[in-house]
Amino acid sequence: MLIRIVITNFRSYRQETEFNMLPSSNVRRKDWHVHSRDRGANVLRTAVVYGANGAGKSCLIKALGRLQAMVAAGCLPPTAFRDANKYNDSDMPVTIEVEFGTESDQYSYGVSYCGSLCVEEWLYSTLRKPIYVFERKHDVQTGKTNIKLASNKKDEAKNKLLISLLEDNLLKGNELMLSKHDMVKNSQITDAFQWLTAKLHVIFPETRSTSIFDNRYSDETFKSQSEALISALDIGINELTLKDEDIESFKQNISEWPKLVQGVDGIVKRLSRSPEGTEEVMIDTGAFTVSMRREGNKYFVRRVKALHKVNDNLYDFELKEESDGTQRIFDFVPMVQNVKSEACTYVIDELDRSLHPTLVRALVSRIVTDKHMKGQLIFTTHDAGLLDGKVFRNDEIWFAEKDRDTQSTHLYTLDEFKPRADLDLEKGYLNGRFGAIPFLARFNELNWE
Repeated sequence: MLIRIVITNFRSYRQETEFNMLPSSNVRRKDWHVHSRDRGANVLRTAVVYGANGAGKSCLIKALGRLQAMVAAGCLPPTAFRDANKYNDSDMPVTIEVEFGTESDQYSYGVSYCGSLCVEEWLYSTLRKPIYVFERKHDVQTGKTNIKLASNKKDEAKNKLLISLLEDNLLKGNELMLSKHDMVKNSQITDAFQWLTAKLHVIFPETRSTSIFDNRYSDETFKSQSEALISALDIGINELTLKDEDIESFKQNISEWPKLVQGVDGIVKRLSRSPEGTEEVMIDTGAFTVSMRREGNKYFVRRVKALHKVNDNLYDFELKEESDGTQRIFDFVPMVQNVKSEACTYVIDELDRSLHPTLVRALVSRIVTDKHMKGQLIFTTHDAGLLDGKVFRNDEIWFAEKDRDTQSTHLYTLDEFKPRADLDLEKGYLNGRFGAIPFLARFNELNWE
């Protein structure tokens, strides 16, 4: 479960800024919105972030996505230099730190970097008082990396050798130590890595999830529940069909597009270098969308089609033929199922993108009002219709506002205003009572004549 994220010098976040999922002691309603954990901090199940265009909502999600992507890849990307706030000193590092809880522990993991150089990285266990699992710092004078790795007396000699190897050669300046979990063989490092790469799901507006293509849809219960949800949302789809095709047959069917065949051959080479079943690749063309995967020495393509029923006849459509909003719903269907049954965290930027407001409200209410929800949902939106005290607690509603003088984003919650229980939150927000809306004074001064 996500507990907090702290950002410094990332995009519009010039100063150290914290977003957290900790319940406020001022809020006593909807106590079932709080996950009471046996070990570690109790956390909220949901959070929604509002703010004007360009206020920094998306930058918050991008920071979390950047950290996850770096951990998954094992290194800083070539574009990391663009992350730093342009108004701060050029030598000031970007810092992203996240605190989270797993089934067995609670951690604080952070990275500080300048361009493509990792200047500091750390992992602490924070169940009680913070205890370091590892610390890694770049020495500016020597240009070397210094590492501290927690160990017991039994493994002390082995760890000294491992640290020496990592400092001398095995850990490059743009690489992350957390991603070396298979080499370090520390259970806490592996536990933290697994949460960041498998339990945390960050979805951007342009993200096209492969989850609708995966084997969960081969499970009849999961498939029927997903179809029931899609049907309830009234988007005209009655059923989803999955069809697996071997790679040679698929290439034969697309032989009229030589460049696409070449692209498929390139994906086959890429998949051949990945451990079996660890990677699934989307092929997105103007006509259709499919996924490719490897099983042993064989490669398969999976195609999903939506069936529409008209006058008792079923007609199949490629996902690509559906509207942008319908395609976005397909990305969310597994999320609705997962947050109900798994202790996972979904973070979504612009949840309402391409979706009708009534549909967004139905989708969010379906998740938030489920008292058996095991996961977390955090999202940004412009849909003020969701600002409802009957749906969210005051400490679950956040605002992002950019200071007009410093151009720096700061975050705050509705709880800071202590609104009355009967206050119309939507009206209050749109009237500027809580800030985080566009400043339009100059707009009225425009001369259109």
